[in-house]
Amino acid sequence: MNETWTKRLLLGSAAWNITGGVTSLADPANHFAQMYAVAPAVAIDPLLMYFYQCTWINVLAWGGAYALAAFWPSSRAAVLAAGGAGKAVYFLACAALVASGVGKPLVLAFGLGDLLMAALFGWALLSQRQRERQQRQQTQERTWQPV
Repeated sequence: MNETWTKRLLLGSAAWNITGGVTSLADPANHFAQMYAVAPAVAIDPLLMYFYQCTWINVLAWGGAYALAAFWPSSRAAVLAAGGAGKAVYFLACAALVASGVGKPLVLAFGLGDLLMAALFGWALLSQRQRERQQRQQTQERTWQPV
């Protein structure tokens, strides 16, 4: 994957995370109704609401990290590796929720979206490493040529 597509992937992932975070924080009751077969009373349980909000604030923060990495190439390797791992684990959590009967199929659909992004993050990271190796080799070849 080239630099342009890596940047687009990161910007798309930023939009994905920010949209998910904002919509989930704006209307928790609707989020639970659409995504889960069992809807807890979020509004009346302050501890559950706290963790719910913290989770989605974290999703927003990762959206910001993806956006920053899109414009700050030196940070991409760390963001792609950690973000890809997180997205893959999120898919596993979604699959477990659906398998347990708690999550509705929509949960798995969003989890599959994150799994796809995790795979694309891996591809982007491997491509970036390959470009870096090629650049080092070219630099060494130019530096050590006999005169």
